[in-house]
Amino acid sequence: MKHTYVYDHYYKYDEITQILHRHAADHPDLTELSSIGQTPEGRQQWILKVTNRATGGFEDKPALYVEGNIHAGEVTGSMTVMYLLDTVLSNTDDESIRYLLDHYTLYAVPRVSPDGSEYYLTTPDTLRSAPRLYPFSRPMPGLQRKDMDGDGVIRMMRVKTPYGAWKVSEKDPRVMVRRQPDDLLGEFYNVYDEGELENWDGLEIRPAPAPFGNDFNRNYPIGWQPEDQQKGSGDYPLSNPETRANADFLLAHPNVCAVVDMHTSGGQNLYTPGYKSAKDAIPQDVALYRAMGKIANQENGYPVLNLYDQYMPQSHPQTCGGFDDFCHFVLGIPAMTIECWDLAERSGLHPVYPPREDKSDEEKEDELCAMIRWIDENVGPDHYMAWKPFDHPQLGPVELGGCDAKFISQNPPAPYLEQEVAKHTRFLLRLVRLLPSLSIDRVEKTQLSEDVWQIEAVAGNRGYMSTYVFREGLKSKRLEGVSLELCGLPVLQGDAKARLGHLEGHSGLIAGGWGITQSTDQAGPLRKKAQWVVRGKAGDPFEIVCASGKAGKITYRGTL
Repeated sequence: MKHTYVYDHYYKYDEITQILHRHAADHPDLTELSSIGQTPEGRQQWILKVTNRATGGFEDKPALYVEGNIHAGEVTGSMTVMYLLDTVLSNTDDESIRYLLDHYTLYAVPRVSPDGSEYYLTTPDTLRSAPRLYPFSRPMPGLQRKDMDGDGVIRMMRVKTPYGAWKVSEKDPRVMVRRQPDDLLGEFYNVYDEGELENWDGLEIRPAPAPFGNDFNRNYPIGWQPEDQQKGSGDYPLSNPETRANADFLLAHPNVCAVVDMHTSGGQNLYTPGYKSAKDAIPQDVALYRAMGKIANQENGYPVLNLYDQYMPQSHPQTCGGFDDFCHFVLGIPAMTIECWDLAERSGLHPVYPPREDKSDEEKEDELCAMIRWIDENVGPDHYMAWKPFDHPQLGPVELGGCDAKFISQNPPAPYLEQEVAKHTRFLLRLVRLLPSLSIDRVEKTQLSEDVWQIEAVAGNRGYMSTYVFREGLKSKRLEGVSLELCGLPVLQGDAKARLGHLEGHSGLIAGGWGITQSTDQAGPLRKKAQWVVRGKAGDPFEIVCASGKAGKITYRGTL
């Protein structure tokens, strides 16, 4: 497909803002640009709404919500959102894109944390979510990350000491391996982030706690735990204005049927629950996740994993206060997390899940050597810097080495960016087509007397997802089923607004078979009908509005 913009670098806030405004100006019939909130540093959390407004408003259609950069440094996520928008709006002549625009809505938030991402992209430093002090009100004692040699990158720093935990690998002198218990002779080192010491006592070197410790993806009101149990959780659920903004938006837009949260890195398609086992979730909801994940795997090649049971290490499986769990259990909608980019897989390694916690020192050494070989061969031999001497103002002679892990390990190197975001965009374009899709299949009019008529209408759901989408969502009193409402004529018999309940999608069809035969059954109705007796004359106009809390609404217009 065609694209208007280039993807050979990571966009800063101003560039994202300019592109989004250009999309809105170029496509006023398809888009609406607004902000879901303003950050403490005055940046907007932009949202671009996309649909064909001629076939219905944004909130009148089932919607997919996609966001990036709830974690500030995972900027591949925001680039995926921008690439998705570019793909849709640069290919409006494509039949599949036109179908999407006619029938569905996209809500796209490139950056939940624009302050944090701007800090990440304009300084050598890293951070989790936002550049504001938390949980401490000032930087704490210890080694503070800093670009000491002024080359624009914070690398690793090794310090030679008889008390060291590391020694030089015999397989690659750039790699450090663990000192063995009986290693008494030779040179040993301790390895730290490049940086300077705050309130150093001249003896022990200890990493200082990260000054910017907020983790927005632990700040949501589901399974939330305080800081002593869950790092980065915030003062209380939704205590950060950025997290409150996307929560408020989703609460105000019940037509959102699915959420995808773009992250990096590791190369996984993840689904909830995250704060408890999938065994405690509704089986039909897990089955929907697996169907969504199968499509994701077909496009990006990444494994489909439950957060609690498969993705997290067994020693610490929980992620408390997560955005995706908030969507699942509070909003009652499926939320997938995609971890873009996998340096290990690119390097010929094949991660297993749950992650192994018993790797030998030799296995870890071989993995590091493999990743550095890939960097040498595919990014360039100068990108992983060999150890070089540096005169540290506090420590004296040390050595600096390593790579800019921000754009090799955490995010793909620029030459690999477009191919990474393209495959996730292919998944998102397919995922939209799984949303529920209302139809009015038949309207029949029967004249009972001179000015009395019977009208019968049949409504259906031609989508894959049911109109309730997620069984977890059925617990919510806010979730509305399907209704058929007759407008424009006096109703003599029947409720003008007939409430039909929910309709299954074709995910509710049970396709079976034995031997050379096939069979079909279904979990529930995909279609229902309503009848009215009305007063009117031949030629009088009327409308039938089919509506659902999540599947939007469609209108039939006819005459007696």
